Amino acid sequence: MILLDCYPTFYDFFLQHFKVHIHIFKLFHSFGFFVAIAFLTGIFLLRTELKRREKLGLLPSKKVKVIYGNKFSFNDILFPSIIGFLFGWKSIGVLTNNPMVGDEPGAYFFSLQYGSILLGLIGAAIFGGIEYYNIKKNQTKEPEEKLEERSPSDDTGSILFVAAVAGIFGSNLFNTLEHPEDFSEIFTNPASLLSGLNIFGGLICAGLALIIYAFVKKIKQGHFFDSLGSVYLIAYAIGRLGCQTAGDGCWGVPNTHEKPSFVPQFMWASEYKNNIINECDPYQGQYFEHLDTTNNVAYKNCNFQETHKLLTPVYPTPLYEFMIAGVLGLTLWTLRKKLTALPGMLISIMFVMNGIERFLIEQIRVNEKLNYFGFHLTQGEFIAILMTIGGSIASIYLYVYYTKRAKQNTTNEHIKETP
Repeated sequence: MILLDCYPTFYDFFLQHFKVHIHIFKLFHSFGFFVAIAFLTGIFLLRTELKRREKLGLLPSKKVKVIYGNKFSFNDILFPSIIGFLFGWKSIGVLTNNPMVGDEPGAYFFSLQYGSILLGLIGAAIFGGIEYYNIKKNQTKEPEEKLEERSPSDDTGSILFVAAVAGIFGSNLFNTLEHPEDFSEIFTNPASLLSGLNIFGGLICAGLALIIYAFVKKIKQGHFFDSLGSVYLIAYAIGRLGCQTAGDGCWGVPNTHEKPSFVPQFMWASEYKNNIINECDPYQGQYFEHLDTTNNVAYKNCNFQETHKLLTPVYPTPLYEFMIAGVLGLTLWTLRKKLTALPGMLISIMFVMNGIERFLIEQIRVNEKLNYFGFHLTQGEFIAILMTIGGSIASIYLYVYYTKRAKQNTTNEHIKETP
């Protein structure tokens, strides 16, 4: 069954189910695929919500200068032509299904030895020609400067780009704080920047970056962050499917309980066959007393090349988070219109929901407990508690504030009507 196995790359999926070797597919990872789907879904939903609030006048637009009709310059087609040449030059390996493209992508794509100069020149001509045509089509006798309205929804891509960059940085920062031994790997293996990510670290740093972004762009932060609230949970849920299909180690502790007959196996426990981190030890070498009361270290000597899976099935926690976060995100999405008049309320509720969800999941995940002010908690539990408390305080404060303001407005209206 598809949901019981892992497919680190598209190559693994097509090989297992269709018995075909398409080596270029080794470059396309399932985790990255679901992150891309989450990103595109986020762009669509965020733009939709921003536009709705813009129509209500809650997120005003501003005028920006735009220049039309610039004259053609050779520099305008230089960069597209270079990209076209590189694309065409290296495409021969893809067209011929060269195994080196998937097995040794760095050696193939960064070597002057492999490629087709002819296809490179054709690619440069096509890319440069398209850019030249677009410039000439819009060219006028004299460049014209216009003032155009630009709304926050027009910058949706930039908003999510800022969040993504800050999120990756924060994820690695918090992962390093939790696992300092992984820091040196960043310099020896840059690809590790996209592994071992700490979702809460990403959320915190992305939030700080967006606060600065909204301040610089002079966007009303209450409505701006409310627009992001439900979008974040839905995108987060989709991203968790990437963790599940890749088997990146975000699984739970061994599930040794007997499976009820009405529960599908893929929802009860998974062996994460062919997981991307080549791990057969469900604890991943982390033998903490709160996880393994028997101090069983028999997994330490297991060989993934022999098993190709975990020795003991574990809770598929990424799948649980996909379902829980997805439901919570869709719930907020349906409530967003009712909460429009209370800016800041939706994002506060999101923090409470996400905090409780993650705290519960942490109870069955493999993570180290640290000392936080005398309390032994995992980093995820600690941040989840802070999120829940912070979100609850903000929700209560906003409820009281808006209730008082509504009563004050009613009193003022009553005074005006009194002769």
